Amino acid sequence: MTELESALIEIASFLDEMRWPYMLIGGLAVAMWGEPRATLDVDLSVWIEPDDFEQAIGNIASRFRTAENPLEFARRSRVVPIETSQGVRGDIVLAALPPEREFLKRARPRPVGSRTIPVASPEDLILMKLMSERPKDLEDARRLIRRFRATLDKPYLEPKLKELADGLARPDIWQIYETEA
Repeated sequence: MTELESALIEIASFLDEMRWPYMLIGGLAVAMWGEPRATLDVDLSVWIEPDDFEQAIGNIASRFRTAENPLEFARRSRVVPIETSQGVRGDIVLAALPPEREFLKRARPRPVGSRTIPVASPEDLILMKLMSERPKDLEDARRLIRRFRATLDKPYLEPKLKELADGLARPDIWQIYETEA
């Protein structure tokens, strides 16, 4: 088991204890779908009910090393940067929007060591990656589209991509999809 996988299991075990819905996102999720990707951290999307926000941040800070004043940082950015017991960096991204909740429900279990971890579906990972303007994320999306072109849930994905491209005034989102699919 790699250091990143051990860190993922440590974080997932904590999230399971807290009973918070979560899924793996980011570069490690791309790698788990078969597209090797160098990454140094573990990124997870987590749903925490608004009324539990402050206590949840306190629970995270009591378990992991965090940035100074993690509550203030989380309020500003919706992210809690952490460090696991092995010194691996992680980001707990605090989901808040209805589409994010839908993504969490659609996450698929993938094996990691002796357990399974919910990982963002290829379609939802493509959507998340195409929202970003970072070249690394756009390349991740391209690779996932090419790998899964024959099995993507197109009736689900395509309307969302069109809406995303229109809503963000980014025609490149649809162009990337069309070129790769």
